[in-house]
Amino acid sequence: MINKFIVMSAAFFLIFNVFAGGDDRDEGPVESLDSVLEMEPVTDKVVVGELDAQSMALTSAEDEALARELEEFESSLADEARLEQELADAEAQLEAELAREQALADFQAKLAEEKAAADASNAAYQAKLAREQALADFQAKLAEEKAAADASNAAYKARLAEEARLAEEARLAEEARLAEEARLAEEARLAEEARLAEEARLAEVIGQTKSGVEITVAAHETCQETLGLTDYNIQKFVDSLAAGRLYNEGPQLEHGTLFSPSRWDEYFDCVEKLASK
Repeated sequence: MINKFIVMSAAFFLIFNVFAGGDDRDEGPVESLDSVLEMEPVTDKVVVGELDAQSMALTSAEDEALARELEEFESSLADEARLEQELADAEAQLEAELAREQALADFQAKLAEEKAAADASNAAYQAKLAREQALADFQAKLAEEKAAADASNAAYKARLAEEARLAEEARLAEEARLAEEARLAEEARLAEEARLAEEARLAEVIGQTKSGVEITVAAHETCQETLGLTDYNIQKFVDSLAAGRLYNEGPQLEHGTLFSPSRWDEYFDCVEKLASK
């Protein structure tokens, strides 16, 4: 809008200068026209008879110059009229533009007034919303704090319950450990008693060899296994040894009873070897 105003002002200034000072191009034709008017009529210079070519050429050139000056003068008048019309159009356009700008300014002022009223109403509404939001935030914060307190209390109770459960498990585990230790101790005691009983059984003397070496149960069972003696012959040996008739009975073999003088020598040798270790 300001650019249009500047352009119109510049055009108005230019047109005003043209009217005030005129155009330099007009000076030539006007002066020529005055000089032409002071000249004698062209017809007066017409000479009947023969004229040289130079005189005729000069007359024709003056006529053409006069015609050009007239044409330029008329063109200058037309330009001045056109410029006057353009100036009038520019003034009308400027007035219309100023009227539109005033209408626009009035409209913008009305809009600004309505906007100010709307802003005030919106500010009041926003303040109300802010108060409501602040109340909602406060209530939400209270609810959040209550929920956190409830969660903390629940967690505390859960922790107490877990600690009680772990304590009970620990107590039961301790009782189980003590019971297991008691069981193991009892098993160890029984095993030890069994071991001692077995050692006592194996150390029991059930007889003597010819040389007087004591025959223990351990040596007896070892030699039985080593020599491959049957349970029947071993029992027969024990019974005969206890009855004092060992050398009157012999072991039972596949083909009958063996009565060789050396029938028990292998057994006695085995026992004496074990006793010597």
